[in-house]
Amino acid sequence: MMKKLTNWFLLILTLVLGFTSCEENENFEQCPEIKINVENETGSAVYRFAAQLDEVKDLRFTWSVDGEDVDTGNLNDLAGQILDYRFEAGKHTICVKVASEDCPIQVCTDIEVERDETNPCPDLFFESRQYERPSQYKFIADFRGVNEINYGWFINDEFVEDSSPNEDNYLIWDFKEPGRYEVCIKAETPDCANGTSYCKVIEVAEVNQACPEVSFSKEMEAGSVNTYVFEANVEGVDEVSELMWYVNNDLIENSTDQQNGNRTLLYQFAPGEYKICLKVTTPDCEEGVTYCKEIRIDGDCPNIEFSRDGDSLYERSGEQRDYVWTLNGQVIDDQEVILDNGREFSLRNLQAGTYKICLGIETPECPNGVEFCKEIVIEENDTTKCPELLFTRNGNTMVADFDSVKDVEVYEWLINDEVVETESNLNGNNRDNELSLEGYNPGTYVVCMIAETPDCPNGVKYCKEIIIE
Repeated sequence: MMKKLTNWFLLILTLVLGFTSCEENENFEQCPEIKINVENETGSAVYRFAAQLDEVKDLRFTWSVDGEDVDTGNLNDLAGQILDYRFEAGKHTICVKVASEDCPIQVCTDIEVERDETNPCPDLFFESRQYERPSQYKFIADFRGVNEINYGWFINDEFVEDSSPNEDNYLIWDFKEPGRYEVCIKAETPDCANGTSYCKVIEVAEVNQACPEVSFSKEMEAGSVNTYVFEANVEGVDEVSELMWYVNNDLIENSTDQQNGNRTLLYQFAPGEYKICLKVTTPDCEEGVTYCKEIRIDGDCPNIEFSRDGDSLYERSGEQRDYVWTLNGQVIDDQEVILDNGREFSLRNLQAGTYKICLGIETPECPNGVEFCKEIVIEENDTTKCPELLFTRNGNTMVADFDSVKDVEVYEWLINDEVVETESNLNGNNRDNELSLEGYNPGTYVVCMIAETPDCPNGVKYCKEIIIE
């Protein structure tokens, strides 16, 4: 199998880029020279960046993409020396802040990402992070089509677990021995028969036997709203130097339990997903031990979702709310794009390509908001030569207008994206001009008609949302 980005220590396709210093400091002559090495396979949206410098002792690394800090998923500073990232197409600025007490400096580089849409193989990618103890990792697959194809997890070329569509997209693995491990995901598809893979090398450090066993318990504070009490459990040592609590990798400095050495954390959450970590150091375990848990805080956020119907995206609940649509991270409020009181997003003016489109909303009961996103692919297609489809509703019967459909090769009805087996298409006619919804339960249905002609080989689609009382 072809391997992509297989080893962060070999950086085969390295491009050494210049850097710019974004901060001034009187001790700059003592700072190490820093470069960003970039590794990318042409046509892939997955990149690897390595901060290259001679001396890494007592330095802290913080990466950002387009001005937003990136969670590397690890509290170990040295692990932050390398960043793997999957981008949307376009121009991006990547920076790394490298800081010690005497030497703050920021290095940036610009890239332009072009995804090869003609490559039939999936552009595989996964994130990695330490989980509940230093030797345990969670690997999270994240790539276009992750819920549509089969792929397998491998460690040092040995198969350990497979994943099928709609199954968990992660692997949790406890490394029994310290050492260097190559973790890969591999996939084959009908269009990618030779397969493809994506790999990372994980350095699992030897655990100091003098380090304590660390964990914590949690419970909701009585009578509170989303306020939790976390209680540290430290076993195997008599003296603790420091206990530090992190929420989504942010150090919580204002502890409510300073008299007891931060053994208890009281924290109120907004609805969302969080990673809570406890790091403990002792005189004999100066590097510390970290224990983490992931929790989900449910709130009164509405369930929102959209589906694609031809050249438009439709919010599915039918409720009128103050929706916000974003295209590749940019808020869209153009009245020629956002229609139907904010419930419809028109795709008609988008050029061929892949876009990340999100629908979001904030309410008084959901102050941090909720968001639903999909990657939308716009294919090359000369729609000016496609027929203009139309149907009208007569009671619970949909009646198509055939006057505008000439030389039809394929003509079908769909309900909620499922092809309807009508009497005509079962007989090979493929031109049934009526569709009956008699017998369907009350509810909301998305009814579509699709057609292909010699001048419109990719087809055209026309849809309506039908409510049956």
